[in-house]
Amino acid sequence: MRCHIALIALAAVLWSGAASAGERVTGIVLMAPSAGTVVIHHAPFGGMPAMTMTFRVPAQTRLQPGDRIAAEVDRTTDPWSLADVRVVTAAKVTPAVAEPPIARVGDWVADVPFVDQRGHAMSLRALRGAPFAVSFIYTRCTDPHMCPLVSAKFHALQQRLPGRASLVEVSLDPAFDQPRVLARYGAAFGADPHRWHLLTGDPRTVLDFAAHFGILEEAQGPVKIVHSERLAIVDADGRIVRFFDDARWSPGDVLAALATAQYMVQKQP
Repeated sequence: MRCHIALIALAAVLWSGAASAGERVTGIVLMAPSAGTVVIHHAPFGGMPAMTMTFRVPAQTRLQPGDRIAAEVDRTTDPWSLADVRVVTAAKVTPAVAEPPIARVGDWVADVPFVDQRGHAMSLRALRGAPFAVSFIYTRCTDPHMCPLVSAKFHALQQRLPGRASLVEVSLDPAFDQPRVLARYGAAFGADPHRWHLLTGDPRTVLDFAAHFGILEEAQGPVKIVHSERLAIVDADGRIVRFFDDARWSPGDVLAALATAQYMVQKQP
């Protein structure tokens, strides 16, 4: 397993380090443009496998979640940039419905009922008193640059967590990812259930929780889910203090964010 994790991490570095410009990419928009960037699940191109990434886009770019686009990629910027963005198929327009606002830095984490990999009822309120990181995966994901990569990096983080900090992964396939499935998945990555919580629950409740974090998902067949990536750092009081978008975050950066949050706990009188 350690060899497998190391290979996943090495492959991610090699893919992200490839330098090229002027290539064409197609994909589906998962999050609308914000602050000059957009989250897209792209098809394979130029040696890159299909994966979800954040790209820079021109300020005037108008896209909606669900749009299928084609664009030119410039890999010389960080994050990579898109130009000549064209909507190939526009998102289907659905009747407007009331949706919860997307969580922002400073917001409280919603206290919703989950079930962990041991079959125990759990809410994130139980983790208050120490910082934790929250991410979103599903166990049937086979893309080594997506959920398995996130979980491999969680394995690396688990070995170095400061104080009583912990890790949380919420399933985006809650109907399938029952506790025994999550337990097998966690065991494959060496998850300690006391520090690394794999959560499922009522599908509507779980998916609404993910949507509140800005996670958009689209089923593409019976076992494949295309979704945006986001990791949140939550402080000991249950407030979000930082986000990491897409799956390219480094364990070192997340560890530093958790350590900072842990330090603030220790400074409290």
